Amino acid sequence: MSDEKKAGPATPPPPASSKLMPILIGFNSLLLVGVLGFMGYQMTHPPAPANSEEHVDEAEAKPDEKAEPAVKGEAKKEEGKGKEGEQPVAMAGAPGPMVKLPDFVVHLRNPDLDRYARITFEVEVMAEPDKERLTANLPRVRDAFISYLSDRTVEELRGSEGLTRTKDALQQKLRELVPEARFRALYISDFVVQ
Repeated sequence: MSDEKKAGPATPPPPASSKLMPILIGFNSLLLVGVLGFMGYQMTHPPAPANSEEHVDEAEAKPDEKAEPAVKGEAKKEEGKGKEGEQPVAMAGAPGPMVKLPDFVVHLRNPDLDRYARITFEVEVMAEPDKERLTANLPRVRDAFISYLSDRTVEELRGSEGLTRTKDALQQKLRELVPEARFRALYISDFVVQ
């Protein structure tokens, strides 16, 4: 009898899924670490663009070229030069010099209420001489901008379409007022209507 009490009831063997669970957890953890590692690598090492100008295949390079620039940047500088004696022109992809115009505070044309707009513009030009030409004509430009803006209503300035129409009209005024300067773009850097 004492032997029977010691043995007690038999415990069932553990199910097979309990042995499989740690293996699956370990596999999932390894998979997660691998995916996160790959994503981290992709974020820190973005793929090079397919049409990169800086990538030169050595098979394509001609060994007999002696006028090759010593620095990669020199080739781009040569492409950007205009006529002889002119300043280099900014490349098509590179931003040009910027001219920040002083803030404009104008009374908008609104029959019901007094409404004011405060707008700040920045003008991107092609080269430094264009920046100097624009700066020399700044009083004329400010006068034309204030005249144009004060004839606008709140509804005409509302939304992205209204701002795009306003920018297009002001760019045209810039070209008329300073025809000798070459402009790339007109940016609105601040816009508030009260």
